[in-house]
Amino acid sequence: MFKIRFLLEVVLFLAKGIFEVFRSVRDVDELEERVQRLVQQAGGKMLEEALAHIDLELSGKRDPALKNVGQRSRTLVTSFGEITVKRRLYRNQKTGAYRFLLDEALGIPERQRVTPRMTRMILELGTEMPFRRAARVMGFLVPGIHWMTVWSKVQDAGEKAARDAEALREAVFEDGVVPEGGKEVRELSIEADGVVIPLQRSPKAFGEIKLFIGYEGREQKTRKLVNRYTVATARGSRVAWEDTGAAFGHKWDLSRVERIRIGGDGAEWIKQGLEMFPGATYHLDPFHLRRRLTEALSYSSNVYETVTEGLAELNQDAVVSALDQAIRVNRGARRNGIMRLKEYLLANWQGIAALPEGDRLGAIEGQVRHTIARRTKRIGARWSPAGAERMGRLLAVRANDELDRYAVHSEPRFDLLKKAVGAEAIQLPKRFGKDPEAWLQANVPALEGPHAGKHWVKHIVREISSPRWSTV
Repeated sequence: MFKIRFLLEVVLFLAKGIFEVFRSVRDVDELEERVQRLVQQAGGKMLEEALAHIDLELSGKRDPALKNVGQRSRTLVTSFGEITVKRRLYRNQKTGAYRFLLDEALGIPERQRVTPRMTRMILELGTEMPFRRAARVMGFLVPGIHWMTVWSKVQDAGEKAARDAEALREAVFEDGVVPEGGKEVRELSIEADGVVIPLQRSPKAFGEIKLFIGYEGREQKTRKLVNRYTVATARGSRVAWEDTGAAFGHKWDLSRVERIRIGGDGAEWIKQGLEMFPGATYHLDPFHLRRRLTEALSYSSNVYETVTEGLAELNQDAVVSALDQAIRVNRGARRNGIMRLKEYLLANWQGIAALPEGDRLGAIEGQVRHTIARRTKRIGARWSPAGAERMGRLLAVRANDELDRYAVHSEPRFDLLKKAVGAEAIQLPKRFGKDPEAWLQANVPALEGPHAGKHWVKHIVREISSPRWSTV
């Protein structure tokens, strides 16, 4: 596939470049960076040559109905940096459709500038840190990545994730398609919470990304959630629960679930899940319950203990009596806080379930922090409503380990690539004969003439022409 002359050109380009770096380098950091760039350029040249060969081979094995109408160039952003690929354009004489066989073999759509591997890297970093910082980090590995490229790829992937979720919701709740269901389980835990984020380009100052998790239980030793699945959206509560119901309906066979528990912090939109999952029970999240108790009653350990004991025994009268007594003896902000706590407990009394400690819900707070908040609530971050929706969707996709679905846009044809590559990696001239070592030693022009004394000839070309190199 590679001609020996081309390989020599690439090696000499790399060798000469390295020596030039040593002549002008100022420190080790610059040395490493510039040599890395040279290696990437050399790899890019080899990739361009390999793709040109594959395109030629595909041309010879194409359908007779495909007429070659010329070559077209395209630029791809790869791990080696930008490369330029020339490939043949074909027109189907029967249908009139145009095709690039090389693009189809690689699985890269015509207008897709960034390769799937680079897209995966962009999505991983873009969902982990601000877009400018992600581009800066990628710049250490690959030159020429602009932050707008990161932003664009994240937006495209988030939009596609949102469209997929909407299509699933519409199929179930508007077209009446019953989810086929996946795994059969007896119990399912569902928890939900919201993350308030600052908005821009919106009449509202703040918005909310709603996060839902479903899981089958916890591992006994590690307390890790079993088969957790995540849904996130910035849409309204009704649509958000429909999204969740459709997604969970494809993850689990909900018709076989005997017990569904829904957990939350007491927000009314979370309780709407009881309408989505008939027969489910609602449970107040212990984390938020403890936080409310601490905020209102931390001034008195006696009142705190009396109220918590009443909650543990589900003795509403004892809890109300203790809070009423505290309201009578306090004034100002403290009194108002106790009154709000009383309202909160009474409104969520049915959700305060006296379950064994090991069977409690309460995973959502950690999931909110790790899945949504650490990316969306950075200092200075502001989101448009559309951007919040896309990022929320993509963060859920990342939590589900499904980012690859949105990095690869079409499947490559490895069967075509394998045939096009052929058996030989290096194409040797016929005059090599039976002794290529002797030919190579006798036919390297750089070993003679005015350049023979240069460093890159003496130390590189002579080594290449030695027998230990010619066996590669």
